[in-house]
Amino acid sequence: RPPKPRRGPAEPCECDASASENGDYSSCSLMKLPAGYPANLTIGAWPEPELDLDGLASEKGFTYAEYMRGKGGQPQRALGAKFRNFRRTALEMYWDDGSDPGMYSGQVPALGRTATTTYDGHAFKFVDPRTKELVSRMEMRSDTHMYIIDPLEDDYRTLNSPEYLKAKEEATFLRNYYDTHGIPWLSVHDRPGPILNMWPADRVGQSHQVVTKHGFWYEGEKEDAEKKSSWASWSEPKSGKKLVKSDESLALNLTVVSKNPEGPRVFLIENLLSEAECDHIIEHGEQVIAKSFVGQDGGFESRTRTSLNGWLTRTRTEVLDTVHARFADVLGIDNDLLRSGKNAEELQVVRYQQSQEYQPHHDFSDQGRAEQRFLTLLLYISPPEAGGYTSFPKANNGRGLRVKPPKGSGVLFYSMRPDGNGDDLSLHAGEPVRKGVKWICNLWVWDPKR
Repeated sequence: RPPKPRRGPAEPCECDASASENGDYSSCSLMKLPAGYPANLTIGAWPEPELDLDGLASEKGFTYAEYMRGKGGQPQRALGAKFRNFRRTALEMYWDDGSDPGMYSGQVPALGRTATTTYDGHAFKFVDPRTKELVSRMEMRSDTHMYIIDPLEDDYRTLNSPEYLKAKEEATFLRNYYDTHGIPWLSVHDRPGPILNMWPADRVGQSHQVVTKHGFWYEGEKEDAEKKSSWASWSEPKSGKKLVKSDESLALNLTVVSKNPEGPRVFLIENLLSEAECDHIIEHGEQVIAKSFVGQDGGFESRTRTSLNGWLTRTRTEVLDTVHARFADVLGIDNDLLRSGKNAEELQVVRYQQSQEYQPHHDFSDQGRAEQRFLTLLLYISPPEAGGYTSFPKANNGRGLRVKPPKGSGVLFYSMRPDGNGDDLSLHAGEPVRKGVKWICNLWVWDPKR
């Protein structure tokens, strides 16, 4: 039978609708639920006194989130960097690891752009692929987040182009934004705030409850659903299992484990998928997974990401369609938008075997337009026996956050801040698997559209 949530309903709170005008970007004023939102919702009261992760474990039995390091530990120094190429030829990009020419890190299109996660003091080389000439070598600085490869001196057309002049203005804006706010601007220049819903995250331990009508699929037969008003079934082609859809509503709790400004906005959601739904995703995932890539425009192989992944369309099975509708309720987003032709990507399925990992990275990048990944819903389909945590090294004022919820549970985090900036603090990693096999899936939602 479908599992029941362990904790009771959230305590309701009163929302200050004008809070964002006063600079409080964590309150209910950020909520933008779609018209006719079908789920029942309770916004959690602020825990008093405010809990930390240790208190969340000891007082509420919530043991799926922990600090990465003790107080006073060395914070993560990774940073996001943008690159603009104003040469009329594409350039190969190499991380300078001491070898010649270095570790391949993709290609920057002619008059194009790219972005990456790097570290203070690291350097990148940009090489003409035809002549192998070194065009530029740039050393990363913690206070600089945009690097421009200037046009040739005699390329007057590009030197006087609106795009180049705007890039120079953007570089100045980025420097001023960092000096004013102490954080980098990582979205496209002048991007407005998001239009999609963002759940409040006022205190660690705050818990919202969403009651959705999209019940679990579980293993059984028609007789198991005789007392229901309706039922549906699905036969797995490989295993031969029969899945039955329950009519029972689900009460799902979203618990805050990190908040702005101390870290990214992160929620844990227990029992978002049934065991049968997890097994269903793995069975279909095994049919589509292949070597993982990083980067834009198809990407490239990298030792920073050593897993296998693949994609499942929402329309592939009735089970996948149901879980997407459930995700829509949990995210507070119109169900019709969670489609690959609108605001969502297809569901990415990822398998990590022993020692495989995905090193720290952001899920978003500046691609020169307002459309950008807004949030990630990451689901633990089958946690490994040891290791395999999802970590946020910049959370909790540098102490970091490490999470590994049980099978069927989810991690929701926002890649965008309320002013439209990409959230540098959402830097995260898939830590190495130490024992067993790890299966996860990712749902990426874009704002304002894909």
